[in-house]
Amino acid sequence: MLNLPDSLYPDPIQGDNSVMSNGGAPANNNGPCDGASKAIDWPSASVEDLVVLLREPEHREKAISSLTQIKEVLSIYKSLTPEKLTMKDSSKVCDVLVLFECLATHPQTKMQFLNVQIHCYLYPFLETEETSKPFQYLRLMSLGVIGGLLKEVGDPSTKVAVHCLLESGLFPLCLKSIEYGNELSQSVFNDVIEKMQDEPSTTVLKNIIQCYVILSDDPSRGCLLLRSFIPPILTTAPYIEALRARPITLKNLQDLFQKLSMGSGPNAEAVGDVAGSSHLDR
Repeated sequence: MLNLPDSLYPDPIQGDNSVMSNGGAPANNNGPCDGASKAIDWPSASVEDLVVLLREPEHREKAISSLTQIKEVLSIYKSLTPEKLTMKDSSKVCDVLVLFECLATHPQTKMQFLNVQIHCYLYPFLETEETSKPFQYLRLMSLGVIGGLLKEVGDPSTKVAVHCLLESGLFPLCLKSIEYGNELSQSVFNDVIEKMQDEPSTTVLKNIIQCYVILSDDPSRGCLLLRSFIPPILTTAPYIEALRARPITLKNLQDLFQKLSMGSGPNAEAVGDVAGSSHLDR
């Protein structure tokens, strides 16, 4: 897990010109800025003011920091145990995660969102093995934020997002989301995986297949889940051709589908048909 700071901006803007002299009330009605030459009063800026500032490149990252309320997320880390985490606390953080998803999805804020690594602050919610309702809500909303980063397939920023997610260690956490998440979380996770697979990348495919192989080692739970969620698109010609340069990964994929086709669980016959795909056998 990355060693993330408590603040996205270790030296926040709070110069003397930004301090209000009338007990916190704005000195005028022109928003958080009192003229282009004066500093912005960040602590007193309203949500509406911050949204307006998102349009200004020089203020966008700071506005995102103020909007995203990272401290709300950090404050719940110490409560990530069944004895401490309440539904009220979980709902409070989920409200922040809804805003995160909006910022992760919007083309004008996605790159700034990635630059300050806000997605990494959500990883503790994906890492937990708890299955009670407060944890499931946090897991589901966190996956929604990740999905927001990948929404625009084919967009250059989405390729950057895929790289950032891989580099920051998302995939090992995804294993736990499959194993401990409820049906809705598993569905959202599957959607995330499909979005990452829309443009074949050998690095992405290698990580995905490794996750699936590890899951398949558990015949009672892992194989059962994979028969329902593994995408047959993995055996289509573009993906197989992309893996020709990685023979070990391709062999793992072949073995994976063979393993999943064994037994009498749900979708075993359909998976067996995929395992016999001519693309895999070439």
